Amino acid sequence: MGEPTTHLRALNGPAEADRPDRSAETRPLQPACPVTIQRFENGKLSFKDDQIAEEADIRLTVNGQPEAVLARTPGDDLNLVAGYLFSQSRIMCPEDIGTLALSYHGPSRAEVTLREGRTVRRIYPSPRPVHIAPDMLFRLKEIFERRQNLFKNTGCTHAAALFSADGQLIAYGEDVGRHNAFDKALGRALLEGTLEGVTIAMLSSRLAVELAMKATTANIPVLCGFSAATSSAVTYAERNNLSLVGRIRGNSYNVYANGWRFR
Repeated sequence: MGEPTTHLRALNGPAEADRPDRSAETRPLQPACPVTIQRFENGKLSFKDDQIAEEADIRLTVNGQPEAVLARTPGDDLNLVAGYLFSQSRIMCPEDIGTLALSYHGPSRAEVTLREGRTVRRIYPSPRPVHIAPDMLFRLKEIFERRQNLFKNTGCTHAAALFSADGQLIAYGEDVGRHNAFDKALGRALLEGTLEGVTIAMLSSRLAVELAMKATTANIPVLCGFSAATSSAVTYAERNNLSLVGRIRGNSYNVYANGWRFR
């Protein structure tokens, strides 16, 4: 994505990567940070340099009112906030946002004003004639895993990827929180105007009902995950025409709901 539009801006101040940490140190706030750990291996403890994912709060206000405090991995806040507002049915398109200002003086803040007179409604996947070749999911998983750079370095992040019906990667998000990762991917697609082309959402996490609801809000007909689905997610998917797929591994996966799309 190029430069943010004029109504999506950062307040005067350093970029997020240059903002001082919350602690007394002055190191930059990055998606990952170096640490010294003790590793137990071959019967003994030894010191080792390692990396861990950064987790820091961003305070979101909407129309001057506190909305949420999101504990997130820094670095993709514009997409995170847009995706969060979309997932919560506060907006349906970028034009619903009057201003979105990010500030990194002191605690990270996102201050949003919504345009008046906007009617926001939920949309759910209809049983549209989308069919997926069953083997495609294995190829998408390979594309997905190649993008997980932060996870490769830290081992403690979730990821979400959005694909078209023919398997093209449309948007990707990575974060310490699985909800945040999905929101980052949704926000990027929303702001870039590519959300309508998304057919498949793939997550590294289990498939909980809140994540299924994010998919249906975005009118995404297929939701896949590396882990299993919960009972509430399966019930919700069955009622809302959402194809739900989990435990993708090796040459197999489980289809929990609406398997008619796979053929």
